[in-house]
Amino acid sequence: MSLSVNPFQKGVKRKGLAVVIFGACFVVGGLLFAFAPALLALLLFPIVGEGGGAAIWFMILTLPVGTAVAMFGLVTMIGGTIATLRMKLPTEQEDAVTRNRLLSHRAIALASLLPLSLIPTPIVAFVLTNMVAGGNSGTTAFYVIAALQIVAGGFALYFAIRTKRAALIAILTGVVLLSLAGSYALNDYVVSLETLNSVENL
Repeated sequence: MSLSVNPFQKGVKRKGLAVVIFGACFVVGGLLFAFAPALLALLLFPIVGEGGGAAIWFMILTLPVGTAVAMFGLVTMIGGTIATLRMKLPTEQEDAVTRNRLLSHRAIALASLLPLSLIPTPIVAFVLTNMVAGGNSGTTAFYVIAALQIVAGGFALYFAIRTKRAALIAILTGVVLLSLAGSYALNDYVVSLETLNSVENL
């Protein structure tokens, strides 16, 4: 069984974690491409003055393309994570080294999805609160996303603990906590904006 995590290794079919990493490259690349004009405008605005606003208009072209690429990467990551979880885990008597590597791959694959969950959190909260249901629906959406984060993070830590690798456990614990904190902060920000708009409209 190939356990290579290099998604660009020639002559080796991508499997498991390599597929997750391959998808992550598309997600990062797509997001960078989507928001490249805005980033460029922020960097050049002090120099070119109002010309920075013109760069943002390029996002009309880059945003849909970049979003499509990122979505392809996300679907690839999810598929890779499912494939990693479905890989047969040998017993310690059969192959302890391969078993630990597979457990590590499972933990990393699940944990890699957590930072991505920060992207839809403010969008879902904003859309539900301002455009669909209103009220506390945005906060409810946050709790649902946070629950999914806790489940994925919990299993990631479970697999990491089974490897008995202190460094991996510490890193994934940090990823889980930072993802939950980031999700809460983003949701709180969106809800505070809604509260401010409601006060201004009175």
